[in-house]
Amino acid sequence: MEQLFVKRLASLLVLMCSCFETRADVIDWLYDVEVPVATQSSSDTRAAAARALATVLTRVTGLKVIPRNPMVTTALRNPGRFYARYRFVRKAGGAKDAMDQQTVLEVGFDPRTIQDLVRSAALPIWSANRPSVLAWIVLEEDVPSLAASDDTSPWVRTIKARSRDRGLLVQLPLMDLVDRERISGSTVSGGFSEQILGASERYGAQYVLTARIWMDGGGLWRGVGGLMFEGRQTNFAHEGETRDEVCEKVLDAVADELVQRFVVFGLHTEGISIWVSGITSVSEYGSLLRYLQSLEFIDRVDVAEVSIDRIRIVVHTRSTLRGLSELLYSDGVITRDASKNSDFGLNQYVWRGEQ
Repeated sequence: MEQLFVKRLASLLVLMCSCFETRADVIDWLYDVEVPVATQSSSDTRAAAARALATVLTRVTGLKVIPRNPMVTTALRNPGRFYARYRFVRKAGGAKDAMDQQTVLEVGFDPRTIQDLVRSAALPIWSANRPSVLAWIVLEEDVPSLAASDDTSPWVRTIKARSRDRGLLVQLPLMDLVDRERISGSTVSGGFSEQILGASERYGAQYVLTARIWMDGGGLWRGVGGLMFEGRQTNFAHEGETRDEVCEKVLDAVADELVQRFVVFGLHTEGISIWVSGITSVSEYGSLLRYLQSLEFIDRVDVAEVSIDRIRIVVHTRSTLRGLSELLYSDGVITRDASKNSDFGLNQYVWRGEQ
């Protein structure tokens, strides 16, 4: 059954290649973190704030475990200097008792200060412009059930929480009448590609995740599935002692795959020349510069040459030329020049405009 599930995913790739247009979305909650806190004392608050800072560093760098180099260690000892705002609130604890309440520290970190820390500590950086992932995840218990956007069951809460902690823009299906007419838990478990593709089209996500989670005969929880995008597929298989552990491993596999593609790991900043055509007005010229300057993986933008039909810009970044090309293309605001298909065209772009 496991091999059949993965094999059917492969046929879905052929269908996906021409159906979804790539465009990243800005995650507006990337620097906002909630952590439970025992009391509002200074010691408990500082400990909770340090956990919150570690979470936001994981989101911004893509790293599951943040290296504790001297700069990071110092920052974790004094997380308050990275705040933009914070407050204490009482929220439902999610325990068995629905009336259970816990104190939560809500911290909004300052993006610029966090980005400066990441650069100074020589950590990788992941732009807040990230692709969306549509997740078809089925839990096989007595009756197969699909995770839905409004589902509040514990295993779905785990999926949502892990996605947020890793900085993933995960969409769970609505599972409304339209979805239920097209797809079911059995459809996902069986890896029926045409039905999965048909149900996915309405969401317009760049990535499609399919996964099935179940307990085997020996009492071990297992999860298998695949992440698909532009004719590519990454398969995974995980096991764990608990259902939640496997749910988290599935989301970690998604995060790790996106990190390999979109995170900038370079240690040194270099100037890379790119040529951009399609600029037809002073307003578009300004929009292009503002857009490039807003990207976290770009440190500085210099205009080197302006001609009638294109602009040459020197982008100062820790990325490589190929990595920069991949990042800019994935965002969908500028596209590769279709007339330049070889590696020599990696720095040739056409401005589409901020839509």
